[in-house]
Amino acid sequence: MAENRGVKVWLCPLDEYTFAYDVQVLADDATVGEYMDALDEFQAATLADCYGCDGCCHERVPLTWPDYFLAGQPGDPADWLMLVGELDFWGEAVDLTLRRKPNGACHLLDEDAKCCSAHQVRTFTCRTHCCLPKTDRAEALRAAVINAGEDELVRRMLAGAVRPWADRLAGVDAADYAPNGFTNAGADWRSARLAELVEPEQWAQIRE
Repeated sequence: MAENRGVKVWLCPLDEYTFAYDVQVLADDATVGEYMDALDEFQAATLADCYGCDGCCHERVPLTWPDYFLAGQPGDPADWLMLVGELDFWGEAVDLTLRRKPNGACHLLDEDAKCCSAHQVRTFTCRTHCCLPKTDRAEALRAAVINAGEDELVRRMLAGAVRPWADRLAGVDAADYAPNGFTNAGADWRSARLAELVEPEQWAQIRE
């Protein structure tokens, strides 16, 4: 089990043969940083080294507002997005993801060694991936934070602060991307409060 002031993560049985990890938020003002720290500690204590396994490196990886800072990239975030990102649409919703090779593998995957070539600066989505089943609330919390992080990145693109793909975004309604907890946190994204990233009906389940 990994626990700090704001978040607890632990291994729990789903049935006689299957284990999952569960998450509980312990404080109303718990932050994204506390969530990440608890997950990091849990994974270090519970999971085997994944070096040489590239199973998750062929999946869709949403890009989020924290990723620019995790990547440690200097200069304009627009340059970073053009370097690492892909822009697609799910219906009318903007979908910003980590760029992939024609075979579907992440462009950062070293396919010979079966490992990430940028593991130390990997995305928030990659950092919070545990190669374990999740309880419903663990899944709900991770999805909520990732979705809010992607929405904040899109919101900033539409506001003009980060503006690649301007022609493709011309018809997107900025009102669909309201400010969230990441907006107020800005560059200090770790301080974003989880309660401001999760829908109220989900928050009651995650907080209990």
